[in-house]
Amino acid sequence: MAILAGKPYRSVAKAESTVVPRQEIFGGTVMVRAQAADSVYEPQTDTLPAPPLAIDLLPDAADPIVPGSLIFEWGGETYIDRSGVLFRSLNTATNAGVAVGQVDYAARKVTLQTYPAAQAGAVNRLACLTSNGGFATTDLYFRTPGAPLRPASLQVTVVRADTAEIITGSADLNGNVTGGGIIHGTVDAQTGIVSLRFNTNPDDQAGVTSVPVIAVLVTYNAVVQTSMPMSADLLGLDPVRLPADGRVPIYREGDVLVIHHTAEQEVIPETGQTVALGRAYQAMIEVVDSLGVPLDPEQYAVDRELGLITWATPVLLQDPDGGPLTPPLTLRDRVEHMTVCNEVQITGAVGIGSPMPWDLPADETMVSSAVTWGDLQARLYRWFTQQTWNQGTPNWSDEPIGSGTTAQYNQLNYPPIITNAGAIAGKWALVFTSATAFNVVEERLGVITAGNISADCAPINPATGSPYFTIRREGWGSGWAAGNAVRFNTDACLGPMWVVRTVLSGQGTVDDDRLRLQVRGDAD
Repeated sequence: MAILAGKPYRSVAKAESTVVPRQEIFGGTVMVRAQAADSVYEPQTDTLPAPPLAIDLLPDAADPIVPGSLIFEWGGETYIDRSGVLFRSLNTATNAGVAVGQVDYAARKVTLQTYPAAQAGAVNRLACLTSNGGFATTDLYFRTPGAPLRPASLQVTVVRADTAEIITGSADLNGNVTGGGIIHGTVDAQTGIVSLRFNTNPDDQAGVTSVPVIAVLVTYNAVVQTSMPMSADLLGLDPVRLPADGRVPIYREGDVLVIHHTAEQEVIPETGQTVALGRAYQAMIEVVDSLGVPLDPEQYAVDRELGLITWATPVLLQDPDGGPLTPPLTLRDRVEHMTVCNEVQITGAVGIGSPMPWDLPADETMVSSAVTWGDLQARLYRWFTQQTWNQGTPNWSDEPIGSGTTAQYNQLNYPPIITNAGAIAGKWALVFTSATAFNVVEERLGVITAGNISADCAPINPATGSPYFTIRREGWGSGWAAGNAVRFNTDACLGPMWVVRTVLSGQGTVDDDRLRLQVRGDAD
């Protein structure tokens, strides 16, 4: 150390620091989590399911186990094989048990999904058969014991030979059988012949994707339809005129169909108000109350071409007989399209020959079949006279009994008048009670009125408000006497039709099963 004059010199260490900011850039998202220093976590418990337990039953065998032959004991329980499913705790009274696992017949192993905890001990085989042939198949052809089958009623269950998985397939209305991704085939409902292939690719014809199934475990069920003889007394007509099974198709190619939809909306009538229904060209517009009682048609006017309804001024909420209605009121409007059916499929789909003029909801639109007769009109025919009318055994045949009368009616110059509105299909007799008076008698209706030759005879049909027929007074000649009769027949403008309803035997499936007939006609 150097000594200088004056004061001694001391060196002092000094540290200097400089703050240099640094910035790092991350390419992703930075998530920062923090918690308070006094936070405490509660204990959490997780329960893990026990893994499946696999047991190799025949480690020294190479042949597959015969289905249904396996019985073994383990842990004080007896396990039984049923179609690839292991059951334990069988009830001797009901033969029911608890499903606990599966059997792999090809690998000769069982897999338990549920088993007692901490269970140990050896497996004791009580019964187990093996087979070295005819175990698995990839194709199956068979015929059901009966035919025809109800469409879409066939179900097939198979067990895979490689995984022991149970696969179920079913047929659709077209006869195609599919299920589980490996069942592909067809069923002929008329003959009951079933053809099945088991592969993962239905287009594979070489068998590369074939899946073997256990032949003896293939099961199926189907509904076989049987026709029962029909009684002519119950039907009211000879059953020879009906198909053998009693089922009459309601849709055929070339038939006339009526496609219709009825829309409903709740309304509150206001005097003089006009309501637009949202669509036009309705076939029917009506108003009913909550009980289905119709509103008096005089209380509203409709324009079906424009789809309008106008309430009366004033509007009275009453039925046609003047009784009160039960609100709320519902307005119904029906549109319909008459067309020709050009295609009928077994699935129930029908094709039509002309496009629909409306876009109608599929789940509410209905299709009805229509029976057409062509041009029809009412007529009066089979006119003849009888000198004596027997009240006890009246002559309703189409030929006279005994001699006719000298007196006649001039049909040439004064023909009887009959209209479509009032005519019915019936047999009539004008039975004279004196030289000028007579009773009007119909075979089923009896005496409906009285008449005389000095006035037109026009008995009113109460269903339509129009005369059944009109016999003009100018046509009557003289010489009539009590007991004489004039016989004739009439036909209505409606076509004749038999209605036979067949209900298949079995448990009822619906509460409301009904049909509705509507008479339609177009006039020139």
